[in-house]
Amino acid sequence: MSLASAAILLCMPISGHAKTRVIHWSPTNGEGALRTGLVATPKFGGDCWTGSFVLHRGYRCAAGNFLYDPCFSDPTRDDAVLCVGSPFEHRVIRLRVSGRMNRSFSARIGVVWAVRLANGLECTFFAGGATNADREGRRLNYGCRNSSSVLWGNPIRQGRTWHIRLTHSSQPGPERLVVIRTAFIGRNQS
Repeated sequence: MSLASAAILLCMPISGHAKTRVIHWSPTNGEGALRTGLVATPKFGGDCWTGSFVLHRGYRCAAGNFLYDPCFSDPTRDDAVLCVGSPFEHRVIRLRVSGRMNRSFSARIGVVWAVRLANGLECTFFAGGATNADREGRRLNYGCRNSSSVLWGNPIRQGRTWHIRLTHSSQPGPERLVVIRTAFIGRNQS
């Protein structure tokens, strides 16, 4: 190997992966209309008693036996919110709120709501109650669609390529670091 080849190798990123793309996602476009491809289903009688676990200035709501988190402000109505399970879904609940509209104690700015891994898995934050923790005390934070894989802790945001710990079971076990291709951070329009 020539000295020039060695110098080029030293300058390349160790992971060889592209920079993690960060998307600030909202169910509405800049004009306040629902994003193209999303379909809203109306639901009535909601109560938004506290802030979202994953959306800064967002809502955590209940209607009937269902819990919705995150819920975004609905720019078309003062008494409604738009609740979305993940940025990978096409369904939105337009929840008319007859109870409280409280978003106190919502998530801090920049919480990662969902990720798409380099292997294509799409994983969303568990916004429910307490879940398992691994030996290091990291919370089981994300579940992956159509897979038994789960992600532990928060994304490791060091360098241009972010990583997270993955296992193939909700029980603590051997973890491996995987590359996050895309990170989704919820963005409330109001």
